Amino acid sequence: MRTLRIAIHFVLALAAVAPSPAGAAASEWAANEQARVRLISPYRTAPRNGEIVLGLHFTLAPEWHVYWKNSGDAGYPPALTFAPAPGLGKAELLWPAPHRFELPGDLVAFGYEDEVVYPLRVTLANAPGDRLKLAADLDYLVCQSDCVPYRALLTLDQPLGDAAVPDPEAAPLLDAWQARVPPAAETLPGIETDGFVDASKAGAPILEVRVRGAAMKPGQEPQLFLETHEAFGTEKPTAEAADGGVLFRIPLTQLEVDKPLPRETPFAWTVTGLVQNGQPLTLEARRTVSLRTSPAEAVTGADAGGLTFGNPVPVALLAVLAALTAFWLWGVLGSSDEPAPPWRVGLGFAAAALTIGLLYGLSRRVSFEGLAWIELSLLAMGLCAWLRGRAGSRRTLSFVLALALAACALAAPRLASRNRLEPPGGPTSSSFSS
Repeated sequence: MRTLRIAIHFVLALAAVAPSPAGAAASEWAANEQARVRLISPYRTAPRNGEIVLGLHFTLAPEWHVYWKNSGDAGYPPALTFAPAPGLGKAELLWPAPHRFELPGDLVAFGYEDEVVYPLRVTLANAPGDRLKLAADLDYLVCQSDCVPYRALLTLDQPLGDAAVPDPEAAPLLDAWQARVPPAAETLPGIETDGFVDASKAGAPILEVRVRGAAMKPGQEPQLFLETHEAFGTEKPTAEAADGGVLFRIPLTQLEVDKPLPRETPFAWTVTGLVQNGQPLTLEARRTVSLRTSPAEAVTGADAGGLTFGNPVPVALLAVLAALTAFWLWGVLGSSDEPAPPWRVGLGFAAAALTIGLLYGLSRRVSFEGLAWIELSLLAMGLCAWLRGRAGSRRTLSFVLALALAACALAAPRLASRNRLEPPGGPTSSSFSS
């Protein structure tokens, strides 16, 4: 074993001092016993303006790995920080689809072994001169059964010109790894994905993620990788074929058990090992998923009271009419300075109570953010009505306030439509049962 480790170290050290391909822009290798890393460019000459793609290139000793953006139970992903340079703008590290590693102690890691190139999207704006000198501070961790942290300073001297000239050796390598970066689900024709958190049963809540329009690759179980979440830890996903797609179930561990489960929360996932029309498919998605706390919600998206996942627009219209009725009964909607008689005040409170009840109904049909905007529109209606009643003979002001009141009244149903919640699996969930 010692002889093998010495041989690996010798090979990595020898590769580190080997010259880069002629004409290619690349940093020197930063090498150690477990890995070597460098910056590479697919350009012999890069353009001075616009977006270019560089690469963070690792090669690893056998059985060692580096990490994806969610490292798993331990570890951390590479962190790259560029020193300021003239013309250098934003730099963004991209993430090829990862692999899952089962580690001793029932630990799990997500990352890459043997070799990986992280594409690096960089923006240039009028970079001066004919060369761009880049310096990047890199922190990274390589792991096997043990982990070793490293830090490296990578420098790259990139020639610049008015037009891009690709490098015939480096460009295909970077292109191959760019092709492994999963595209957003929204860009894939015929693909839909969504999810919800099922807390309808005793025990840990379960995140259910559906991918429609794709199938499981024969002889291979698809993999789902979740990005880190501030409220939940995750267990190993399971996958099964379902009519029209694939269903993943991921048990969740609540990190702060003294807090209630969020009614809505964002999740981001990457899926690998799917096929569409016989072609391999990977994807990534970011979705705000809702919480389902009853079996009826979790299975069908129906509510016994008839208020869950129905059309929220009529409810919003009724809430607007009830609020306007309350304003009129209280004498807010009008120009009279006479106090409203007690019977009208009482009916006004009844109309206000109806408004609150309708808002509760909307809370089961629209997102919390949408409900907040609807409530603000109703409050704005009340303010406009009150100001209009105090406008007196100022007709222009009265007309403007009437228009504002009408706009707020029309905004409520529109907000309800735009922020409506869909049942688990979306509108077509009835055709997606397993």
